[in-house]
Amino acid sequence: MMNIDFLKPELKKNLDLLNIKSFTPIQTEAIPLINEGKNLIGLSETGSGKTLAFLLPLLNNLIGTPKKPTKVLIITPTKELSHQILKVAKTLARDTNILSAEIYGGQNANEQLRDFNHGKHLYVACPGRLKDHIEKETMDFSEVETVVLDEADQLMDMGFFPHLEVILENTKNRKQTLLFSATMNEDVKKVVESFMSDYQQVEYKANQTKESIAEIFCPINDELKYPFVRFLLKHLKVSSAIIFTNTKEEARTLFNYMSADKYKVALLEGDMTTHQRNKSIMNLKEKNIKFLIATDIASRGLDIPHVTHVINLTPPLYTDAYVHRIGRTARHDKNGMSVTLYNPEEIEKLKTHLEKLQKDFKFTKFKEFNYNLKIEKRHLQLI
Repeated sequence: MMNIDFLKPELKKNLDLLNIKSFTPIQTEAIPLINEGKNLIGLSETGSGKTLAFLLPLLNNLIGTPKKPTKVLIITPTKELSHQILKVAKTLARDTNILSAEIYGGQNANEQLRDFNHGKHLYVACPGRLKDHIEKETMDFSEVETVVLDEADQLMDMGFFPHLEVILENTKNRKQTLLFSATMNEDVKKVVESFMSDYQQVEYKANQTKESIAEIFCPINDELKYPFVRFLLKHLKVSSAIIFTNTKEEARTLFNYMSADKYKVALLEGDMTTHQRNKSIMNLKEKNIKFLIATDIASRGLDIPHVTHVINLTPPLYTDAYVHRIGRTARHDKNGMSVTLYNPEEIEKLKTHLEKLQKDFKFTKFKEFNYNLKIEKRHLQLI
């Protein structure tokens, strides 16, 4: 057990609100180093506790400090992840003086500016809107002491390197830079080489899936994918699941099918407004629905402990995406199951993912399912 004597009493108390009884390996290694002010790279699988690893020591050092100027800036690739981090930060900071807020596109820019002028100790921000404020000189982060780049591999995948250049140049007086990622690919190395020096690195099973997730792979033709999803939900007695698709069109089609069949289902894809996306997530969290159909926008940051299954309607395009998708189940030391469907043309892509993850390829067929099923006219193929 990590020694947490350095934590202020308020944080120790608030850990109980998050039901934190022990620390994960990445937290055990990273927290003391961050608390000492070290630059750090943290590489760890999705769901391993990276958020708490950086929030806990940073919040600890913010207690009792003035709200101006902002001292901590956390950069995240998506609004959903930003919301998740801010929620944890506010829970940990309960009954302290720490003020925190978000900056992302879709919010009223004038309200963001009023918040900033009022003073916040910590911001969680998405790169696009943050870059706008910096370039328009409506916000000045030159006195920020710590910058966190969270999910750095996804930040790079989404093309945010030019944004990071602007943001990190505006925070060049920082004393500490923290980078967290599931993988250390060439793009992430570019960030490290450009903006970090004299850093420590901690790593725990980066780019690996959890042993607590049972992974099965099912061959199925496209025209049978929706009937097969219906079969799986019943046969596996799925109580709560996220069903991933590769495109927004696939997600909408599946959502329409399941809605017509009276499933308690919601949709989450990139063309939805922030309000619509948040509503879908909250409906799943509050168990108003049982199934969330989503693109990879939901593959990171969502922490919903009661999700028992992840279903991939098709193998994802990238191995990292596979790891992050199935990491939405088996949260908080629970067990979970992922089911990946694939047609004959997709088998090589799936095998490539599994080889990279050093996993054996074994397919599963269910004798209870009629693979010669004649499809109703309305059940058009999804892909």
